[in-house]
Amino acid sequence: MASQVVQLCGRDAVQVRVYPPVTLSLPALAQRLLGSGRVRYNAYVLGFQSDACEMTVFPDGRAIIKGVTDPAAARALYARYIGM
Repeated sequence: MASQVVQLCGRDAVQVRVYPPVTLSLPALAQRLLGSGRVRYNAYVLGFQSDACEMTVFPDGRAIIKGVTDPAAARALYARYIGM
């Protein structure tokens, strides 16, 4: 699966998109992440915060990773917590 990483100007954040787009189950992802940090979600978005990062994840697999400006670091955090 390929990904596109874009640094968001002035936000100290990176957006990661996967191609082809996927459909994530936010409740299942929330359950998986519970032991790794604080998780909040609804039908539209999942918020995750750990010592390593703060993430906003959308059902299409897109994620905004805050506190990161390096694309390689963003991809690594995405792979670690989202798993793609």
